[in-house]
Amino acid sequence: MTSIGIPALDKTLMEGLPDGLMILVTGSPGSGTELFAKQFVTGAAKENVVYFTTTERDEDVTSTMDHFGWKSDLQIYNIGEQYYEQVLARELEISKYREEGLKAKDIGKYKTDEATRKGVNLLTTLTYEISKLSPPFRIVIDSLDFFLEYYIDRNVLSAMRTVKAHIQHNRSIALLTMLTGVHDTRIESGVEEIVDVIIELERQRVGDEFKRNLLVRKVRNHPEKTGIHPYTITKEGITPL
Repeated sequence: MTSIGIPALDKTLMEGLPDGLMILVTGSPGSGTELFAKQFVTGAAKENVVYFTTTERDEDVTSTMDHFGWKSDLQIYNIGEQYYEQVLARELEISKYREEGLKAKDIGKYKTDEATRKGVNLLTTLTYEISKLSPPFRIVIDSLDFFLEYYIDRNVLSAMRTVKAHIQHNRSIALLTMLTGVHDTRIESGVEEIVDVIIELERQRVGDEFKRNLLVRKVRNHPEKTGIHPYTITKEGITPL
């Protein structure tokens, strides 16, 4: 069994989780999915830990972990930064040249066309980097929303199936984050079918406060483990009550 990084939740989930599982943590913006992903890292024992981030700087990841007193000795692979350098920075240059009156023929030299975008396949990069990891490993993909925005959904689902097969074969574990209510229900159902555990972080405003619930929506082969658990955020991170 391996820890999910939250002891109270481990007790709910069979005193931890078996190796080879893929976990999905979902919720609305501000619900704490990113924090959960970082807390998941703390459950590592002897695993190699790699944190794939699509929206944060490396220092944002480590500073958050330092704030909560969590060991931040992990490898960070910044997908978002790569996308900026290979695609977005180029498009910003084009915008600048347009404003400065550069001729159309010169702008063409910098144009990021569809062929260029297709050539930047960070989804393939993700699966390749995971394939190189020495087992056992613990990976975080924060978030799946990036890939679903920029790549064809069936290709994203296929990549996640490949990652899951690799995790199972190497007796490792992975956690994905994804926003709720953003993607087509067909896509959400496709992701939920692949993963073994689904945890939803729910935040509701009650008067001047937020009421937070952690919903264990799926535990493969153990439907009795599903349930709703109130939680709060303390100096130790996400803490079920």
